[in-house]
Amino acid sequence: MLSRISGVMLFVAAMLAPISRAYAHPKLLSATPAVNGHVAAAPAMLSLTFNETMTAALSSLTVLDAAKHAVTLDKVQSDAKDPATLVVKVTGAMPPGRYTVRWQAAGKDGHPMKGEFTFVVDAVIVR
Repeated sequence: MLSRISGVMLFVAAMLAPISRAYAHPKLLSATPAVNGHVAAAPAMLSLTFNETMTAALSSLTVLDAAKHAVTLDKVQSDAKDPATLVVKVTGAMPPGRYTVRWQAAGKDGHPMKGEFTFVVDAVIVR
């Protein structure tokens, strides 16, 4: 009887394994500038690395300053060297202050995930 129950449990686990992989969604692994990080100067580029290949055409990034004004960005693209990384060139001004990055990213399944993080551009002290 115990071996029959074990066999059924093993069968159910085997059936659910592919389902859990099919419903996996993009997760942010790292970013530049770093999540909750500080940078000495405004970044020329933002990069977000996820746990799977991203679809740039279905992904977006928005950067907001402390007053919630959007910073001008170029088009989001996939990194040529790493398809799990999205990159975007910063074309607007970013004076010292706290910035919020809001992202929406879609992997191969096309299902979008959203998130946000902040970073700080530190004021340069001239002596």
